[in-house]
Amino acid sequence: MKINYSKEWFTKSAHIEGDSEIGAGIPPTHRSTAPLKKERIKHLDSRIAFGQFVELWRRNKGWNAEQLAEAADIDPEDILEIEHDAHSEPEPYAVYGLAKVFGIEASKLMELAGLTESRTCELHENAIRFAARSESIEALTHQEREAFEAFATTLSEEPYQDDCQAK
Repeated sequence: MKINYSKEWFTKSAHIEGDSEIGAGIPPTHRSTAPLKKERIKHLDSRIAFGQFVELWRRNKGWNAEQLAEAADIDPEDILEIEHDAHSEPEPYAVYGLAKVFGIEASKLMELAGLTESRTCELHENAIRFAARSESIEALTHQEREAFEAFATTLSEEPYQDDCQAK
């Protein structure tokens, strides 16, 4: 069997597909309809919340990315990547440094960053709620400040009980 699609067709199709996963040479009509793995989605969801939490914490303090990076003993590029690229997996040392600066239990921040297995559904659900309520703008709105403070309190509380299996 010979596939008669040009290089330009594949380039155009890849551009249209964006970040979606596609198979080389497979026409769009033959795409798999299998759902994405739930854990992969959870990691992306929590990384969005992680990035927004880092950005809002920094903005709440009136710091720029360089000041936070210096306090956490990491590169400013790491801060920018965490805040703006949910697909990027942060380095564990960066998450530990941020946890120290934030005064938050490192294991919770590691879970939020998608670097450890989720032990609780509650943290994930709170992360999604937080991410959905906070949008990046210059100054923190009253709603963002409330969402930030509520989520920061959640991260500072005692460890959750494992309740994911029950749901």
